[in-house]
Amino acid sequence: MEHPLLWPTDANVGTIHYPPGSHFGPRYQPCLQLVFLHTGRMTVWIDNVAHQAEANTVFLLFPGHQERFAFAESEETHHSWLHLDVPELSPELHTRLLALPRPLPLTPLMQQLIHTALTLQPARLSTTSELLQSLGTQMLWLYIGEGELHVQHNLAPTHATIEQARVYVYEHLHEPLTLEQVAQAVSISPSYLIRLFQAQLQTTPMAYLWQLRVTHGISLLQQTGLSVQAIADQYGFQTRHHFSRRVRQELGYGPQEVRRRSWLR
Repeated sequence: MEHPLLWPTDANVGTIHYPPGSHFGPRYQPCLQLVFLHTGRMTVWIDNVAHQAEANTVFLLFPGHQERFAFAESEETHHSWLHLDVPELSPELHTRLLALPRPLPLTPLMQQLIHTALTLQPARLSTTSELLQSLGTQMLWLYIGEGELHVQHNLAPTHATIEQARVYVYEHLHEPLTLEQVAQAVSISPSYLIRLFQAQLQTTPMAYLWQLRVTHGISLLQQTGLSVQAIADQYGFQTRHHFSRRVRQELGYGPQEVRRRSWLR
């Protein structure tokens, strides 16, 4: 089957901090829009039907609908947005988007993409428009992929604190991290953070941290010429043997075989 084309004719991003108790609308949505909620919360009425979104979630809005927004009463709400003008969204893609739960967790990868787009927006490059269109396309495909993963595995919406912890871990992956530091960053006790991770991700915060380090380390083995020792040092492994052992546990073979399979094809 031919893959559906998705390329926006225009893309733009922005970010805003709403004071407590702010409202916006009513308005008619002109395009596809992803709303990235960083702090606070929002209620959005779409054709008079209320939807809720908490911090660290992403919410998709479709064109042609009336909307009005109310933001958190007791705290500031910070959100970013991506507008995508896709005049010929295929019926297949429209159906796939409609089938996804709203909101979805704002994952570290999605956070990284919207941050890149916001940084790029003011750049005076001849290709800024094309770069934003490309990043917007990536974000929409990522949204579809993450949403369909939730549907496929019947995942419950991830607790906002877990997403905050995952973002913190991702942003400090190269630094020495303890459970206490991660828990303090999201303002809960270490024991409660462990319970949240076990309940929703079937792992612990520190096991998640080391899994992420192993995954990134394997990527560096495949994509760079850094020595095994340098990669181990970069991601906080105690020794190169510690890193090699974790790679072998993950893949069934060690770093040198990773490189042989990646480089000698």
